[in-house]
Amino acid sequence: MRHLITDEIWAVFGPMVESCRSKRGPEPELPDRMFFEAVLYWARTGVPWRDLPAEFGAWDAVYNRLRRWIHSGRLKKLFDLMAGRAECEDARRLMIDSTVVRAHQHAAGVGRKRGAPRRRPSAGPAAASRPR
Repeated sequence: MRHLITDEIWAVFGPMVESCRSKRGPEPELPDRMFFEAVLYWARTGVPWRDLPAEFGAWDAVYNRLRRWIHSGRLKKLFDLMAGRAECEDARRLMIDSTVVRAHQHAAGVGRKRGAPRRRPSAGPAAASRPR
């Protein structure tokens, strides 16, 4: 499997992750580097959580850990740390989630409406009083 986090990237990213980690609870089974590899794999491929490769461990452990990072604010803190580092300036441009990037409804290939069909005047009282 192809990994995205090289040793050079982890040398910069690892200390930032360490500073954002929770000091409570037991040490997770999956190391931080592999956890972020799993999240990047999921984001890059778009696979359902249940289809994460087994080398990342249990899919629900990765999912729950990511949810905890999001809800506790640690992920935002990590992004803020990355934004302040010159080595990470390009990372901000790479992390775009497709759930927030939407196309306009006209980009979906739906046919255009040509307008409502014209109605013929009825033979009611208004039509009878009109000059012909």
